[in-house]
Amino acid sequence: MSFEASPIPKNEESRLLAVEKTGVLDIVNEEIYNVYCHLSRQITKCPESWANVIDKNRQYNFVLDGKNINDERKKELRSHPRVLTFCQYALNSPNPIIANDLTKNKIFKNHPSVLKKDGPRFYAAFPIVNSEGYILGSLCVRDYRVRRLSKNIIMLMKGLAKKLSHQLDIQAEQRQMSVEKITRTIEKLNEEIKNLSLDEAITVLKCLSNNLVNSEQQIKLIEIGLLDKDLKLTRKSKQLIQFLKLDAAVLKRIKMPTLKTNEIDELFKVLEK
Repeated sequence: MSFEASPIPKNEESRLLAVEKTGVLDIVNEEIYNVYCHLSRQITKCPESWANVIDKNRQYNFVLDGKNINDERKKELRSHPRVLTFCQYALNSPNPIIANDLTKNKIFKNHPSVLKKDGPRFYAAFPIVNSEGYILGSLCVRDYRVRRLSKNIIMLMKGLAKKLSHQLDIQAEQRQMSVEKITRTIEKLNEEIKNLSLDEAITVLKCLSNNLVNSEQQIKLIEIGLLDKDLKLTRKSKQLIQFLKLDAAVLKRIKMPTLKTNEIDELFKVLEK
């Protein structure tokens, strides 16, 4: 027999939207989450730990920690096809999955990694469940020998996964607030300055954030009434500055689907100044 993929959760469409809202897909920002893997290893005495979210086709490990997991190895382990992962099975129940001996576990015993002589022998996954009840992924540990976890350790790991879930909830909420804020900013610019292109909006933000602009951009800013002939900010500019006081630390994490990544990143660079 070969390793079989897990059934797709009944709420998969809504679950995928919840995963997207976290903002952790394809973003390497491990310093925020390292503590969860470090504590997981300390609590369980397992050599490896990681936390992931699972989208439609893959598992994305947004933080990894282990004795033999260096930066190069992290790049290799960062993303896996969903159908080949252990963690896909954690999407169908909020209860932990604990396989004391992978070689005897009916779900995992035929997995290609378990069939290897030096493959993993123990695995545990603690689901990351958001405030709406969607399972986003899991906080996991792995060992290369058969072992068991005590009830106390299982309780501690469930609590740790819950704290990680809460952090992702807060991040998703901040992300949504920031999307709304930058949307209002763009709407305000369009309201004040008609037919403004994205490049021109970036120029405006550079000007209002005391960033240097070139002579061509200066001419445009004079035309739309944000600079006077002496290249000083007009009253209109000062009014916009009051409106455009944004939280750049949060905004720089946002990706807006209607804009290209490099374009929105340029906006964030301006807002960070």
